[in-house]
Amino acid sequence: DPTPGETELALRFIQSQEAQPSVPEDPPVWQYGYGEYDGAAQRLKEFRPLPHFTGQAWQAGPKVPDEKLGWVMLNAIGGHPGDDAQHAAVRRWTAPADGVVAIAGTLSHDSDQGDGVRGRIVCSRGGELGSWTARKGKQETPCERLEIKRGDTIDFIADCRQTVAHDSFNWSSAIKLLRPGSMARNSGSTEWNAKQDFSGPKEALK
Repeated sequence: DPTPGETELALRFIQSQEAQPSVPEDPPVWQYGYGEYDGAAQRLKEFRPLPHFTGQAWQAGPKVPDEKLGWVMLNAIGGHPGDDAQHAAVRRWTAPADGVVAIAGTLSHDSDQGDGVRGRIVCSRGGELGSWTARKGKQETPCERLEIKRGDTIDFIADCRQTVAHDSFNWSSAIKLLRPGSMARNSGSTEWNAKQDFSGPKEALK
C-alpha cells in the first residue's frame, strides 16, 4: 500500500497531466467532400466531408444518387459532381508543413453526352489557381509553383456546369515538393498522388 506521501505525489501527478492542454491532431493530408465555390472570394464557402465510404468511393450514402445530396461522390481516379453548384465534388489536400510545391494533373470527361465538367484548383492562401472545362476530352491542370504554409489547403473542385447528366470525370492530380526542406523532414514525403494515396476512414487504416 502507498504511504500518505506517495499518495499525495501520485495525485499531484494526475492533476498535472489533466491540466495539460490537449494537442489537436493534424487533419488527414487528403479529405473527400463537397461544397460550393464562391467566385467573388475565390474560396470554397464551406467544406463538408462525405460521410459514407463504400470501400471504393466516398459518397453521401450507400446508394447514388442520394436522396439529399444527389450524385456527388469521389473515388481514386475521379468521381461525379453533385446536382448543383452547392454540391461540387471537392478533394482537399492539407499541407503538412511549409514548402514550395508544383501541381500536375489531367481532368477528363469521357462521355459523348452532357455538357462536361468544370475543374478548379483553389488554395486557401492564394485563392483560385486555375479553372478548366473538360467536355468529351481532356485538359491539363497545372500549377508550376506555389508557396504554402503548414495547414494551408488546396481544393480540387469539380462542378456540373449547367446539367448533371453524364458528368462522371477522371482527375489524376499530384502535388510535388520542389524545394526539399522542412516539409520533407516533417512529413516524410516529397510527393502526394491523389490516386495512389486514396483511402477510406482513418480508423480503417489502423
